[in-house]
Amino acid sequence: MMEIAAILTIYLILNTIIWLLRHFSLTQAKRQAEVLDSSYRKDMKHWPKVSVLVAARNEEKNIARCLKYLLEQDYPDFEIIAIDDRSEDGTGEIVDKLAEEHKDKLKVIHIENLPENWLGKPNAMYEGAKYAQGEYLLFTDADCFFYCPSVIRIAVSYTIDNNLDLLSVLPVLETHTVWEKILQPVCSAVLMIWFRPHRVNDPESKIAYANGAFMLFKKECYMSIDGHQAVKDSISEDMDFARIIKQRGFKLYVIQNRDLYRTRMYEDFRSTFTGWSRIFFGCFAKPFRVILAILLLVIMSLLPYFILIGTILLACHRNWYLPHNIWNLVVWSIIAVIAQMSVLLRFYPLSGARWYQAFSYPIGASVTLVMLINALLKFFTGKINWRGRSINIRG
Repeated sequence: MMEIAAILTIYLILNTIIWLLRHFSLTQAKRQAEVLDSSYRKDMKHWPKVSVLVAARNEEKNIARCLKYLLEQDYPDFEIIAIDDRSEDGTGEIVDKLAEEHKDKLKVIHIENLPENWLGKPNAMYEGAKYAQGEYLLFTDADCFFYCPSVIRIAVSYTIDNNLDLLSVLPVLETHTVWEKILQPVCSAVLMIWFRPHRVNDPESKIAYANGAFMLFKKECYMSIDGHQAVKDSISEDMDFARIIKQRGFKLYVIQNRDLYRTRMYEDFRSTFTGWSRIFFGCFAKPFRVILAILLLVIMSLLPYFILIGTILLACHRNWYLPHNIWNLVVWSIIAVIAQMSVLLRFYPLSGARWYQAFSYPIGASVTLVMLINALLKFFTGKINWRGRSINIRG
């Protein structure tokens, strides 16, 4: 018992030091962070035509708002291609009605059958891309809302200025329910630890990441990698696109946005849990990476809380008569938790959340741990649940 207590005390001291050092890395990340917002303005003599492609399956709650914001964009030359992917609700009727009102800008494609060996979203985007006339292709989702009327203008000028082949602008996440507020910051943080933008944007680094909510392709790049045919059976086609882009030597760039567009990823606990489990599965791609993420979350985040709770329960059981070394565990676990929280109180506002949401981190981290374990199990079961459907990921 004495040896275990000594080992745990050393661990807590090291954990505290590591968290306190993260203040320096957080300050550095804040300096390095590049954010694209409505203040970015560039004038060009020639604005290339842009095709905006939106795939929608059973999105009657979102599709009208999504398309209306897109139709209000101030870009000089663009078209919108909405793909109704076998919807069973009112999505098809909504997009058809909007297309009648905006014939000059909006084209609608209805997908009725899914080809063998294809997943729904890659197939829908592939079919839409056949009709795209733009020099640039912007792939986005039906639950994305382009509040800024100059999103396309800003993204295209930034892409051209930096000679990019694929620009992925990260969304600002809308969170309404308690579980969304608890889980979204933690899940996003887990991804950002592994896929830090400055490493993704480094051509010398193999780390690749993109977010399917906003992918602006140079069309010749998209065509040269066979477009969505290259990711036709991928449940995370955005991540696979990013990997292919970097492997082929094209220029990938990921950047945060402040006030350009937002998305609400999931509306309830169940969809959040299954959705993020799928994202973790697709992003980490290999079991050992998920295992590393699990170990990192447990060792760096959760273990101090477990030790603190365990020692307090032990003290209660023994009427608070504990050896000195056990009381050391209590003290150091409290210090470790305070050190961790000092970093989180700075990190949450930087990620777009309220500072006080940091106090929900232990709960969010615990649920995220279960999500990661669920993602790990999918490598062995070979099945993914996605939007009420079971998908065999082993082909």
